[in-house]
Amino acid sequence: MKYSEKKFRSFAEEKQQKILREFIRSIEQNWQEEQKRSALLTEFANCLRWLGITVLPDLSEFSLRGFLDFAVPLEQQLGREVTDMEILQQDGLRTEHANQPLYLILDNLRSSFNVGSIFRTAECFGVKSIFSCGYTANPTNEKVRKTAMGTTEYIDWQHFTLTEEAIEFLHKQGVRIYALETVSHAGNIMEVDFLKPAALLLGNEALGIAPEILKLADEVVSIPLSGWKNSLNVGVTAAIACYEVTRQWLKQR
Repeated sequence: MKYSEKKFRSFAEEKQQKILREFIRSIEQNWQEEQKRSALLTEFANCLRWLGITVLPDLSEFSLRGFLDFAVPLEQQLGREVTDMEILQQDGLRTEHANQPLYLILDNLRSSFNVGSIFRTAECFGVKSIFSCGYTANPTNEKVRKTAMGTTEYIDWQHFTLTEEAIEFLHKQGVRIYALETVSHAGNIMEVDFLKPAALLLGNEALGIAPEILKLADEVVSIPLSGWKNSLNVGVTAAIACYEVTRQWLKQR
């Protein structure tokens, strides 16, 4: 990404801001390569000076964390914050509770991004399988794969045209179905004993779980809330529920 002062100044402001964001991302991704990092930092500093930012710290003295302390506020000022998918990840850890007998049933979720987020959460907690139902997107969808950040390759999934079919399939295997829904008869998720094997049923973001589907669950549970807003994002709900089930099962060992 070599630019002369004349060329850089010739760009429109939007283009200049994009270049600076690209420098920040590239520096972060190549931080461990000292020679490449040094060259990128020099170019980045030059571009900042050409924009009139003449008082700069010595970026070469920074650690990666120190560089981000400097760069992220600048990145935010440039009009576009980095997404979670773009942040450098160092994954690969597997724990002993991977592939636990826990299933997720996704009942007509509308957002591909929510589904991708749930896949990522499910893989982290060692969920055995995810069942996408109705019009719920699955890993054949590019947005799901991108948001899942590679985890769709590590977790089993199946698609069912009807949610009833997924529930019947699991019931035949002796899996107890726990529906996550805010209804009057729902049990407190922290007081319910999750039996193995178990499946968590998650409903549509706006409509929740249809009454006829809710009747098929063995138990209905809810997450206690105390705010004005009485509902959580379905991806957040999945994360909290997976954590609580895992917490209980790990205590039983």
